[in-house]
Amino acid sequence: MVKEAILGNWGTKLMALVMAIALWSYATGKYTGELTCKVPIQIAFPSGYTLLQQSTKELKVKLTGPKHSIDYVSELVRAKELVARCEITAEGRPAVDLLEEVVTPDKKNFNLPPEIKLVSLEPDAVRITLGKLEEKTLQVKLQKRGEPALGYTLAGEFFYPSQVKVTGPTSLLKEAKSISTAIIDISNLTSDQNRTFPWRVPLEQRVILNRNGETVEVTVKCTEQINVWLQLTEQPGSKTFQKVKIKLIHPSDFLYKIKLEEENIDVKIRGPKLVLDKLAPPVVYIDVGGLEPPGPYKRPLACILPPQVQLEEALPEIHLDFLEEEEVKK
Repeated sequence: MVKEAILGNWGTKLMALVMAIALWSYATGKYTGELTCKVPIQIAFPSGYTLLQQSTKELKVKLTGPKHSIDYVSELVRAKELVARCEITAEGRPAVDLLEEVVTPDKKNFNLPPEIKLVSLEPDAVRITLGKLEEKTLQVKLQKRGEPALGYTLAGEFFYPSQVKVTGPTSLLKEAKSISTAIIDISNLTSDQNRTFPWRVPLEQRVILNRNGETVEVTVKCTEQINVWLQLTEQPGSKTFQKVKIKLIHPSDFLYKIKLEEENIDVKIRGPKLVLDKLAPPVVYIDVGGLEPPGPYKRPLACILPPQVQLEEALPEIHLDFLEEEEVKK
């Protein structure tokens, strides 16, 4: 009876086995998931070094595992919390300016649940270069852009400190001579801004080198801020007023008529351009109040000008004479 129970009904038993396998496959497919995504690389390295180069900043990975775990990992990816951690150590190595290593990541580099399987990743290796840090004193360069407001000019600049200490990779920093400030925008500034100085301007956290004809940007660290003074003045200019009429100045009871050798003159003046652009022709005159016949006389011209404006050329002396009575009657 036992033998018949074990060996009998092969057809029924085979059918049950097929159904069990089908059910297992269905269950496996329903509760197993797959995920392909890109994961950023997080590099840990010893103090006293800085990251100079890495061959890639992310890895493309393919993962499989229980569906609920795959869903959890998907949430980590969306929250940017899934990373590939690569650690470089300097222990047991000689002190060198450059520390290079090729890391071959595997599952232990990822913060994955244990039931998740890492099927593949690319690239399969990451080349990392670290640079030893040093401190160096560099000259400060002031960076500006733009032009002052119309009619104004930048007459001078001063900044302090003129030298700062920066920290950066030894292999590259030894070639650096200077570090630049952040760009100062002087567009449309006027002399009113002189009262707001000094400005405190941060430094760019980088130095620019030229190596073999190529521009190389090196990240550095410096917490200094630069005090900047700019001297803005009104832009100087000159202007010529042509054929300005010469006036005679005398008391109201002056009895004589005067004849000038020249009745008009060109006047050249200089001063702030903004003032000159709005300036009317100046008053040019000769004071003849103390003169008496006979003549002739030679007297200097005088000119009335507003503040900030000066004659560019001295005014000449003018010949004058008294008119005879017959000439006055004419």
